[in-house]
Amino acid sequence: MYKELKSEYNLFAFSRPNQQDDDLDITFLKKDLFILPEVEEALEDIDIVIFFEDPIMRLNRMTQGKFYDIYSLIADNIARASKLNGIEQVIYVADEISSSETVKILGAYGTPVVMTETPVKRYGKNLSYKASDYNNVRSIQKAPLPEGWSVKRVANYYFEWLNEILYNVINVVSENGQYKIYVTQVDQPVLIATYDSEESVDDIEIFQITGGLLSKKQPNKIVRLEFRRLGNEKEFIMALHDFEPNLPWGIYIFTQAPLHALVNRIYQVEMIISRHEYRE
Repeated sequence: MYKELKSEYNLFAFSRPNQQDDDLDITFLKKDLFILPEVEEALEDIDIVIFFEDPIMRLNRMTQGKFYDIYSLIADNIARASKLNGIEQVIYVADEISSSETVKILGAYGTPVVMTETPVKRYGKNLSYKASDYNNVRSIQKAPLPEGWSVKRVANYYFEWLNEILYNVINVVSENGQYKIYVTQVDQPVLIATYDSEESVDDIEIFQITGGLLSKKQPNKIVRLEFRRLGNEKEFIMALHDFEPNLPWGIYIFTQAPLHALVNRIYQVEMIISRHEYRE
């Protein structure tokens, strides 16, 4: 693709912060694909976006989540940023196991999307835990959006539900847009989630993890808990971004990490039940 396009077009590509250009005629966009404002900034003055799923997932962090859930979030960022910047077209490079759902999300906000006709041969895509550098954690889960619910309601209910689901074990205190999560017999909160009103827009609710015993402070990263509706779909994503645990990694992997995944899985089931109850 690069060889065919380089003589006719100015090429840009998302990359890691330390990516080397290797003398290619490509301008690297060293932006975080998981942060919408950074994607919006990256797509300024771009005409066409080529979207190609990468099953290798070079995230350099521990990741919890299904492959397509993670790419649903990336696709939603690309789609929203494409609408904002007036992108002419998104080209989705098909492979043998391409997701039509990703294509729908890419076009959900009005940008024309085309899929290539000849699928690229690929191997299977599997992702549960990826731990190549153990510098921080990303956790992404998808769940059905109960009929009649807004994303704001889903986000607020999540903390109410946490307070109730493990009664006398977890206690959630809400005050002025901030949730403090306590566990039994511990005086200090284990996590503090503060509502980010500036970044919470268009069916996206953002909470910053601003403290707590379980979270390590990072000088150059903002730990975010995100709830987001995906395009026009009746689904939402809940995601924890750039979380660095205070526990030693060996302990975290076998304690807090699976517990976090289990809690979110139970919440997914809760959303299925809530959707069913609403219909009845």
